[in-house]
Amino acid sequence: MIFTSNQALNKNGLKIVPKNENKNYLMMQALKDIREINRNLFFEQKKMEEKIRFLLQYAILAPSTHNSQPWLFKIESNSCKIYADRSVNIKEADPLGRDLYISLGCLLENLIIAAKYFNIYDKVVYRLDEEKDLVVEVLFKDNNDKTNIDKNSEKIFNAILKRFNARGEFQKEKINDDILKKISELNDFNDLKIDFIVGQEKIKKLAKLTADGLKIAYSNPEFRKEMSQWINNNFSSKRIGIPGYSLRMPAFISFIFPTLVRFFNIGRKLGWLNYKSMTSAPLVCLISAKDNSSLLWLKTGRLAERLMLEFNSLGVKTSVFVASLEMGELYKDVQKVVGTDYIPQFLFCAGYMNFNPKKMTPRIAVNNKIIV
Repeated sequence: MIFTSNQALNKNGLKIVPKNENKNYLMMQALKDIREINRNLFFEQKKMEEKIRFLLQYAILAPSTHNSQPWLFKIESNSCKIYADRSVNIKEADPLGRDLYISLGCLLENLIIAAKYFNIYDKVVYRLDEEKDLVVEVLFKDNNDKTNIDKNSEKIFNAILKRFNARGEFQKEKINDDILKKISELNDFNDLKIDFIVGQEKIKKLAKLTADGLKIAYSNPEFRKEMSQWINNNFSSKRIGIPGYSLRMPAFISFIFPTLVRFFNIGRKLGWLNYKSMTSAPLVCLISAKDNSSLLWLKTGRLAERLMLEFNSLGVKTSVFVASLEMGELYKDVQKVVGTDYIPQFLFCAGYMNFNPKKMTPRIAVNNKIIV
C-alpha cells in the first residue's frame, strides 16, 4: 500500500491508495499542496509509527539543494533513522557532499521542532559512519494527551508550513535589534558561529563574491548541464527539482529556461540579479564552523533552518546565497570580509519583502521515502 500525506486524510490522518492507482496518485500529488496538514489529526494516530509518519510530513518541508530532497527514512518502534539518499546526484554543485548534509540537517531540525511541539521528542543520536548512508536517529516518547503540547514552540512550528526561499529585492526597513538578539541566542552549538553583517560596504563585498561564484559555476558546461536537469516548467507534475514559479518566472520563460541554462553561460546575468537582491537586504547572516566535517555540516543545516524559521515567524523573509562558499576558494575572501577564522558554511539574507508565493515548491510524499 502507498500512504499519501497531502490528500484527503482518513481517520488516521493518512489516505491509503492502492498500488494500481499509482498514476492517479502522482497526478493528485501534483495538484495538491503538500503543506495542507491538519495538525488536529496527530492525536488520532494510535501507534507510534503512525505518529512518526505524521511528523515526517513537517520534516520534508525543509529546504534542500535544487529541491533534491536527499533523504530516506526507516521507522523502528519509537525511532526514526534518517539516511542519505545517494540516488540524488548533484556532484557538480556539491562535489564534497556538504550541501547534502546541510539539507539533511534542515530536515532533522524540522522533525525535532514538530516532535517538541507535540511533546513526543526524546533525543537525537548522530550515527554517521555506523551504517552505510545512515546519518542520524531521532528517538521519541509517547504522548496521547491533546492538551499536552508545547505552546512555547508554536510560532516556530507554524513557520514550517509557511517558510520559503524569498527571491527578489528587499524593502529598506531595518530589522529590530531585539529580533537579532533573540536570533543570536538560538545557537546552542559550541562548534558553530553566527555572524550578522549589517554594514552596506561589507554586504556589497559579499554580494560581489556571490556574483563571482555564479560566474565561475556557470562557466562550467558540466555544471550547466546538471543544473538544467533540475529546473522544471511551471506546470510540471514532478515532485522534485526547482519549478519555474519558485524563481518568480513567467510560464513561457519556464519552458525555455532549462535550455538557456544548458547551452548558454548566463552566469553574469544571474550574478547581477543576485547582487541586486543581496545589496537590497538590511542583513546578511553567515553560519561558520570550526572545521569541515559531515557532523558539522549536519549541525549547520539544523542551525540554518532554526534561524530561518525564527526569522519567518517574526515576519522577516530569508533568501539563501551560497555561491561564494562553494566555488574554489572564494570562501576565504568571505572570511576576510566578515573577519572570522571559522569556515563559512551557509549564508542567507534577511529582511522585509512584500511577496508571498501563490504556490510552494513540491515534495515527494513521505511514504515514497520510507525504507521498508
